[in-house]
Amino acid sequence: MKKTTIALAVAGLVATVATVVQAAPQANTFYVGAKAGWASVRHGLNQYQYRDESDGAVIGKTKINSEAYGVFGGYQITDHFAVEAGYEFFGRGKVKEFKEFGDGEKRITAHGSSLSLKASYPVLDNLDLYARAGAALIRVDYKDTTYGETHKFNDLKVSPVFAGGLEYAILPELALRLEYQWVARVGNFGKAERKKADAYYGPNNYDEPDVRYSPDIGSLSLGLSYRFGQGAAPVVAPEVATKVFTLKSDVTFAFGKANLKPNAKATLDGIYSEIAKVNKPSVAVSGYTDRIGSDAFNQKLSERRAETVANYLVSKGVAQDTISATGYGKANPVTGNQCDAVKGRKALIACLADDRRVEIAVNGNQ
Repeated sequence: MKKTTIALAVAGLVATVATVVQAAPQANTFYVGAKAGWASVRHGLNQYQYRDESDGAVIGKTKINSEAYGVFGGYQITDHFAVEAGYEFFGRGKVKEFKEFGDGEKRITAHGSSLSLKASYPVLDNLDLYARAGAALIRVDYKDTTYGETHKFNDLKVSPVFAGGLEYAILPELALRLEYQWVARVGNFGKAERKKADAYYGPNNYDEPDVRYSPDIGSLSLGLSYRFGQGAAPVVAPEVATKVFTLKSDVTFAFGKANLKPNAKATLDGIYSEIAKVNKPSVAVSGYTDRIGSDAFNQKLSERRAETVANYLVSKGVAQDTISATGYGKANPVTGNQCDAVKGRKALIACLADDRRVEIAVNGNQ
């Protein structure tokens, strides 16, 4: 009985501690947000650097960093997984010719939509570590201004997207995220240039070699999201089940004995079936006698009867450490003084039958 009480107390403490706000939204809810930060166009932009035709000296400067921003929305599938879509300006890069040499400019700009799967893992209260992986449909615009002439062309391509970051729940409805994103092989300059040339010169009439340029773009951003349908998660208290079964001793035992009658086992089998329906049951078996006989005899008899019933229930499947057996002798009579005027031993035994009983109290959760 003592072990059961301690176990229930520990379970209650754990349930109380576990009620913390998670950083990820609650399952089956939607969220929207916006982000802004700084992007960097990586790999290969220097190949477009302006150079002096006489000695090859660099006569321009390269700018690979720019602002980046976007909007996003998602559906939280479970506590740890979400699907997320977004539209964003991924960044730009450019090569600028010094003014004294012509003031030319070559620019690449990327923007488009993405779809990814987001996985979150809590590391602290209200703080999650997360990762995203998916794909983005990106339009890359190219602009080339040289010798006063401007040429524009573009390419549309699907690129893989990977991201990771931290998400902090300021409120259940509001979260802040810090994210690093990497978009691989954005656009195809050679393909875009060839498409533009074919349209201008006609198919296969442009004899310049294709330039292979598909840069990666990395970005660091800070985002804010609003999550719908959050609030406090409802705490459902377990439904407490309390059942009390009373067995008349004259049906269960012979008078003055503690051995089960044959037909008593069928009754106890039915009681065990009810106990089996209770989650984590605590069973207390109490034995009582009538006032006939000595206190010592009645006390011992009540204990033996309670133990007999308890042992039978254990044999059916009730855990030994969840059941107790206690004898109370002639205490707590239910007949009161209604048998005080009864004459004769047989008549008195019959009148006091309700006092001779075994009670089985079951407590637990439904």
